[in-house]
Amino acid sequence: MYLGTLLTSLTLTATAVFGSPLLLKRDGKVYTSCNRPNELALTFDDGPYIYSWELAEKLHNEGIKATFFINGKNWVDVQSESDNDGHSYMDVIKHYYDLGHQVASHTYEHRSLTGASEDVIKEQMDTLANIIESAIGKKPAMMRPPEGNIDDNSLSVLTDLGYKVVTWDIDTRDWENHDLSGELDAYKSVMDSSSDHGHIALQHEVYEQTVNDLVPKVVEYAKEKDYKFVTVAECIDEPAYQ
Repeated sequence: MYLGTLLTSLTLTATAVFGSPLLLKRDGKVYTSCNRPNELALTFDDGPYIYSWELAEKLHNEGIKATFFINGKNWVDVQSESDNDGHSYMDVIKHYYDLGHQVASHTYEHRSLTGASEDVIKEQMDTLANIIESAIGKKPAMMRPPEGNIDDNSLSVLTDLGYKVVTWDIDTRDWENHDLSGELDAYKSVMDSSSDHGHIALQHEVYEQTVNDLVPKVVEYAKEKDYKFVTVAECIDEPAYQ
């Protein structure tokens, strides 16, 4: 998982290590890290949620552009619900975009794509793509499969739909224990080692501890290490939108 930015394989399986996702590949490409060293793409899954508006603003105020891999109906129904401050979740999606963050797909319902039929995959992707287009006027060109798991068929379908599939090489596992020390160690274990590429880091914007505690510490640490914050599109030199 740490051998390069772009994994292209003719093998049928690759076993996950150190929190990296299980990837099953044939002809498609799965991006796990940035093309250049000393670049860091902060990515957030499973939103939007009640912390998203403020998170987007805090990152923007730090001069950071992040990437939000969102769902349409997971923790909230983005088409019908609002956050605690009255922002509709469609406005939250637009807020990401207006502040310069990248909006990407994490499927409509956070449904596993492993073993899913072509019709199910297309429904999950097209439904969310249309929602995002309604919010920002563009359809995403990048997606992250739920839990990072993808098989041969789903990768082929996603590639045919025009998506770049993106996972990560830093996994904070912030969903598991909400342990700040362990989450920071996930960064340090990767970023303290010399590397010929940058990194894509996974966290979830639906957890208050991630937003209020982890993110400020990561920003401080990455700046101390002279890392440049980038979107995933900038990180892998591919268009953010279709």
